[in-house]
Amino acid sequence: MNVVPQPGAVISLRSATWKVLSTSTLKRGFREVHCRGLSGLVRDKEGRFVWDLEEGARVLDPGAVQLLPDASPGLIDTKLHLEASFRNTPTTTRRPLTLGRAAIDDLSFQHLPVERALAQDRVRLLIADDVGLGKTLEAGLIASELALRGRADRILVVTTRAMLTQFQKEFWTRFSIPLSRLDSAAIRRMRNRIPAHYNVFDQFDRSIVSIDTLKRDAQIRDAIKHSYWDLIIIDEAHNAAARKAAAGSNSQRAELAQLLSRRTDSLLLLTATPHDGSQESFASLIEMLDPTRVPDPSRLHRTDIEDLVVRRFRSDKKVAADIGQQVPERKLIRRNFPLSSEEEVAYQSIADLHLDLDEQSTRGRAIDLFRTTLAKAIFSSPAACFETLERRIRGIENGTARGTEEDRVRLRELADQVAAIETDAFSKYQDLLRMLREIRWTGKAARDRIVIFTERIATVSWLAERLREDMGLSEEQVARVDGGSVEADVRTQEVIEAFGQEKSPIRILIASDMASEGLNLHFQSHRLIHFDLPWSLLRFQQRNGRIDRYGQDRAPLITYFVGESSHPKVRQMWVLEKLVEKDEAAQSGVGDPAVFLGKGDAEEEEAVVAEAIASGIGADAFDAEMNVRAAEAEAHMSLDDEFAALFGDYATPAVPEPDAETTAKQAPPRLYPDTFTYASKMVERLSRPEERVFASLPAISREDRTIRMVIPDDMRARDGFGYASEGAVDGRYMPEEAVGSGDRIELTDQAQVINQAIDQAKMQERSWPTVQYLWDVHPILEWFADRASTFFPEHSAPVAPLSRLAGGEVAVVMHGAIPNANGAPVVDRWAVVIRGSDGTVRIEEVPDFITRMRLAEDTPGRAVEDLGLAQSAISVAVDRFQTHLVELRREQGARIQQDLNEVLDRLAKLEGRFRTQLALDLGDVTDGDAELTPAEKRRLTIRRAREQRIERMFQDWTEWFERTRHMVDDPNPYVDVKAVFVG
Repeated sequence: MNVVPQPGAVISLRSATWKVLSTSTLKRGFREVHCRGLSGLVRDKEGRFVWDLEEGARVLDPGAVQLLPDASPGLIDTKLHLEASFRNTPTTTRRPLTLGRAAIDDLSFQHLPVERALAQDRVRLLIADDVGLGKTLEAGLIASELALRGRADRILVVTTRAMLTQFQKEFWTRFSIPLSRLDSAAIRRMRNRIPAHYNVFDQFDRSIVSIDTLKRDAQIRDAIKHSYWDLIIIDEAHNAAARKAAAGSNSQRAELAQLLSRRTDSLLLLTATPHDGSQESFASLIEMLDPTRVPDPSRLHRTDIEDLVVRRFRSDKKVAADIGQQVPERKLIRRNFPLSSEEEVAYQSIADLHLDLDEQSTRGRAIDLFRTTLAKAIFSSPAACFETLERRIRGIENGTARGTEEDRVRLRELADQVAAIETDAFSKYQDLLRMLREIRWTGKAARDRIVIFTERIATVSWLAERLREDMGLSEEQVARVDGGSVEADVRTQEVIEAFGQEKSPIRILIASDMASEGLNLHFQSHRLIHFDLPWSLLRFQQRNGRIDRYGQDRAPLITYFVGESSHPKVRQMWVLEKLVEKDEAAQSGVGDPAVFLGKGDAEEEEAVVAEAIASGIGADAFDAEMNVRAAEAEAHMSLDDEFAALFGDYATPAVPEPDAETTAKQAPPRLYPDTFTYASKMVERLSRPEERVFASLPAISREDRTIRMVIPDDMRARDGFGYASEGAVDGRYMPEEAVGSGDRIELTDQAQVINQAIDQAKMQERSWPTVQYLWDVHPILEWFADRASTFFPEHSAPVAPLSRLAGGEVAVVMHGAIPNANGAPVVDRWAVVIRGSDGTVRIEEVPDFITRMRLAEDTPGRAVEDLGLAQSAISVAVDRFQTHLVELRREQGARIQQDLNEVLDRLAKLEGRFRTQLALDLGDVTDGDAELTPAEKRRLTIRRAREQRIERMFQDWTEWFERTRHMVDDPNPYVDVKAVFVG
């Protein structure tokens, strides 16, 4: 039996070719090899084999490669074979490859997260940029960079159910990264096809799922524990952070996020609100990224975490310079309206209301008082207040809710007063109608749609019904998003998609705050109305961000209402407009708006506002309180590292790029000037009749730089197990929604064409453009590589003549890598080994060879009749290149060991801080102490458990760094002979 192969070796096993990723020793001394398939049906599939039991398994000898003369015109087969190899080989450079090239505007402030990620060995990053600055786009750039390095083959995105389609579409249209959307309908569909014991995530290398689906679906949740990803992105990550006000579902989300953080190499957390004002909340997100950075969750130090966080505000000069050119300045419109006499009665009653059930409250917070609940409800609408009153009255009557008989009588009297506020007496609604008439809004203009936010679902329902009647709108012209239905994820996605479509009849979208996070509502709308102001500055900011965001092409018009009362107590309740002023202050230079209320959590902010309303301090006193908090925060920012950790920005530049010579050698070579030229040549080659790839010939326009084609059969789904229906396009290549009628697609490398196609799709019935962005990340390049592998059989290489080579010279184009224990390349090298006619051997850089030989130009071909010269050079070239790789390993090894020592020293210091903190928390009680008290025994048990947890955590991180840094010490590293040229 052959010696067990090293990681990086290529083996022949079970009639297929595999690359060894790692090896391990089993019981009884058997050796296991973990491999990834390189050919045929096993391509990109992973498998584990007991090497000692596999008959006929062998390590392929790179020097025994079969040489095949290339007789194709202009050596096109050799060129395409080489280019496919160049592009299919991950690079190890840390220089960004995507900046300025994706189908997005190139905004300089969005470069920082990419540079920061590439500077990390293990990409773990919290992107906490302000609302509307493009966190999804920043995540897409990072995912693209990792994909080009072979570090994002498996991706999982976790987001809110409302965001599933939007996020999936952004990743596809802007970055050509396909994500299979696992919403409730897709999961139900798959369960009818996939055997019960199958792990659903095994069917998808790249998928997107909602946090609520993970939370409520036990089978999906269990599948996570048995899956591993290269990259996980958690959108709206604050929903999974530890929050002081969190309970139930929030804690479940936090547990899920912690589990996910351990099931991936790279982790991106996206949120505009990374904490609730507490160190512990922020620390919970940092612990997901790197638990070794948080010895004490109650005391975060900015210097410990600075490399893990990117956070910028709109007031940042660089951000403002970029965004200011892209998003017109918004306009806030305040509308004052007098309360009607019927409203004055109800408002005054709520201001004077005293309830026994409030006196019995054990929480003691204004936000928990039922009188506060009623104030919130009446601020929204009489319908919401009446519903709240009726529910409590019924609860008191049947004994399911707190409250005395006296409370019931008071509440019934108040309900009658609220019921007397009929539509004509509902002054805020009447002012809304007046405003619509003033701006001459009729609902006829397709691009003049209105977003209306309200906190209460009862108000959503009431507004939908009344606006249809009073504005003469049809049922389909007024849509709502409130998360109330069982199939809310699917329905919400449909409504949001339709609202962004020009041909959709929807003209008014009425939404609860479930739609205030992340959603793009700006495509056909620049008007947003706060029918009731939220009691949270964060929610106000999140709502505004739906139309006031990157990509908006008109000035956002944001309207809110302020009631005027003749009663002093009622006037003192109106403090919410001061939140609007503070949002404006944050926009113009304060930075984090959380400083005004001292919280970073919407629920906690509501509690602060509720206290101001319940106490009746009035708007001016409330404004002064917020100013004091902001001033204290600013003072602490320069003195207190903990305050800076919470409320400061994080915009420290990434580590500088290595020297230019190192970077050039790491950069992947190219034979064709751009992706479009390569794709055009490949499609032309595959269009030959004998290939039988396309049912109808593709159309290539070099002037328009487009390729139009029908999806070939080998890009279609075959087993029906996955997201796509059988016979549709395989989800690995593109989402099914991205394919046009007749299974046609259009590819272009022109970003402006993609942007136009996205805009045009919003004016059509379908919201997915059929034009696709053709760049290095597009999965069709993997398909090209599969097809190019058929030009020459496995373990063979083309041999071709080059007139510019001297007589008797042989040039061997080779690739080699020194992998780590996981099989990932640490040293990656392309080179040309040239044996001269006098027997001397030298190494030349591939780009230099391509230029010197003019290989990128038209190259005359002729048959190579005698392969002897080329064959004799192979073993010499392989030996020389292996020696070169060993030398590179030695040089790189010294640098890597130095870096590793620094990492291990840092981990050791952090572990020391953990143990010091442990002693501070639990003392120094040990087993040796005689006659421990029960309390000391409990403390000792807790201490042991924490010690074990600390030891396991640091051991895991130490092993990860050692495993990924240490290179396989193979004296004869595996190399690939890709092509041979003779003079």
